[in-house]
Amino acid sequence: MLSLLMRFFGKRAVHQAVARQSGSGGMLDIKLGMALLRDRRVSVFTKLLALGIGAGLIALLIDMEVPMEALLALFLPLIGFALDGIADTLEAVIGPFVIAALLLPHLVPAPLVARIRDERNAVLTADIVEEARPAFSA
Repeated sequence: MLSLLMRFFGKRAVHQAVARQSGSGGMLDIKLGMALLRDRRVSVFTKLLALGIGAGLIALLIDMEVPMEALLALFLPLIGFALDGIADTLEAVIGPFVIAALLLPHLVPAPLVARIRDERNAVLTADIVEEARPAFSA
């Protein structure tokens, strides 16, 4: 019973802490990071630095998973090997981009981040206004 309560309240506490930071303008704003990855005003060096850090962290994660993956492949020879290959490929391809998107708002100069955030908010607000405006046909 105690573990059930801890799991329930722990999940709520983590959700509240992450929800505050992952919203628009928060510390974990992945949409802003992806916008910075696509923006031409952000230098290529900064983007490559963020992607390199992401690739290094993912490589470290994959290396730490090797013992458990070996056990999985031992107990489930064909299925374990296939699932391991699929999971490692997804981690290696998607992981660096996710980590780079989380890092870029902290690596790019603050005035540029503020300008891009304002531009994104203006575009999103204009789209919402356009959808809310009724269409009249003559």
